Amino acid sequence: MSEAIKVGVIGCGNISPQYFKGAKLYGEIEIVACADLNVDVARARSEEFGVPKAIAVDELLSDPEVEIVLNLTTPQFHAPVNKRILEAGKHAYCEKPFATNRQEGQEVLRLAAAKGLRVGCAPDTFLSAPLQTARKLVDEGFIGKPFGGTAVFACPGHERWHPNPEFYYKLGGGPVLDMAPYYFTVLVNLFGPAVSVVASAKQVFAERTVGSGALEGTKIAVETPTHNASLIEFENGATVSALFSFDVQGEHDLPMLTLYGTEGNLSLPDPNRFDGELRVCRAGGSWESLSLQHYYEGARALGIADLAAAIRANRPHRANGEIAFHVFDLMLACEESAASGQRVAVASRFERLPVIGASEGGSPRF
Repeated sequence: MSEAIKVGVIGCGNISPQYFKGAKLYGEIEIVACADLNVDVARARSEEFGVPKAIAVDELLSDPEVEIVLNLTTPQFHAPVNKRILEAGKHAYCEKPFATNRQEGQEVLRLAAAKGLRVGCAPDTFLSAPLQTARKLVDEGFIGKPFGGTAVFACPGHERWHPNPEFYYKLGGGPVLDMAPYYFTVLVNLFGPAVSVVASAKQVFAERTVGSGALEGTKIAVETPTHNASLIEFENGATVSALFSFDVQGEHDLPMLTLYGTEGNLSLPDPNRFDGELRVCRAGGSWESLSLQHYYEGARALGIADLAAAIRANRPHRANGEIAFHVFDLMLACEESAASGQRVAVASRFERLPVIGASEGGSPRF
């Protein structure tokens, strides 16, 4: 294997430990520096995870050792920080969502192309062993021609556990922008681009109460729809009904992600995880568990490892800016259709890339 590509991290908040831990699984990358507006936080993460350098953002961007920068800032800074990373001559990979509006997302893609650099974006859970196996099976016609499906995320809201949940309920928040990236990235990887959406949405509760941490008991005014039901048409002819809600009290009993084909159905595991059971149900039969055709451990940083491997091999990387922008475009269409009461076309497109190679253990075959 070639020498690991060196990665720097900007933003050392709640999500960063998953990346610091996950990166250790993949020999393609090595995190060598971290930065945060709060220098003490960066130093604490550096000590906790053995990152050699805790430095200022400007210093990280000018560090010649760093080739990829992982952008873990809050959503409103994803696109602006990505631009700074690209202007510094480094590849950028950010947490979802890709941007806060279409214009800034397109600006990032254009800048990356002009600089001859790469941009990537979470989620990379679609690269997990179960979901890559599902993609392989669908491509091989295992359930016949896929014609539909369902996607469901429903909970009482993130304020129950998140220490600072206010942004989930402001403009630019809500369950679609927060949770749909996991589901939609899987669906477009399986079916190809979406072409249109019809949706309905509502705001069930006017305020929320923080349930944990230093802000426990604090009231949050809700400024965005928190329950969205969308009907999505895909370029391959499939139609998927999708529900995303922060308003469903208690546990729902609906499957998270199901595909319908002319010869059977596939039940997929939680698309926000890297593990889980893959099941099939054929006509006249009952649900059966499937053996995976991919055998590797998944964790956040899998997409960055694929990016690093792609840089070395001079091939496209899978969790790329084009698929991330398309997913973002689709999410905005779900919200815009609900607001207007009209069908909304999804104009963006992307190229589906091959599955990760099947393996019997150890590292993914990127």
